[in-house]
Amino acid sequence: SFVLPAELNEFLAEFKSKKKKTYILKPDSGCQGKGIVLAQDAETALGALEGTENVVAQRYLAKPYLIDGKKFDLRIYVLVVSCDPLRIFIYDEGLARFCTEEYTAPSEENLQDVCMHLTNYAVNKHNDKFEFNSDAEAGDSGSKWSLTGLREYFDDKGEDFDTAWECIKDLIVKTLVSAQPILQHNYRSVLPRPNTGMSCFELLGLDVMLDDKLKPWLIE
Repeated sequence: SFVLPAELNEFLAEFKSKKKKTYILKPDSGCQGKGIVLAQDAETALGALEGTENVVAQRYLAKPYLIDGKKFDLRIYVLVVSCDPLRIFIYDEGLARFCTEEYTAPSEENLQDVCMHLTNYAVNKHNDKFEFNSDAEAGDSGSKWSLTGLREYFDDKGEDFDTAWECIKDLIVKTLVSAQPILQHNYRSVLPRPNTGMSCFELLGLDVMLDDKLKPWLIE
């Protein structure tokens, strides 16, 4: 990943290799899929920076795990109750959010097909192929599943969801640990000791994607 424009030179060097790489560029101030651009060349990438202050550029996960030929990501909810010491709770329920177009590897012909490449609900709900789930008891139906429904799907297919889930939890812990020093500094600058470190909390929604080997990757 690259933070732009601070790491612009290093990022543009990625496009000089003979092997074509795809990057997904997300404006720091954006949400719900707005302003996201897929780029396979420096010109497109530079165009995505126009009119924005900060952009995160991530290497596109070209071989995601697919269900019925479609990409999906996982929304995992994490409660941070303290940053000094770091204490978090990972909720064992969440969402699997599906694209509404069948996936093919990114190419010049399909880079603009946001409903193939972006899992954002705010993007896919406008597609005629979006399937609303009308049955609250059916966790594996429609374009948005529960994690319980996804686990049941994996079990039916003989996939090892438990190992994937442990890897997801490990990914989340490492993500929060990497941010803990700056969180602690900011917290203690306002609430110095002997404060217990538990005067506030934060509820996070982390987006994780599984590749075709069931390895989890942090999306945002």
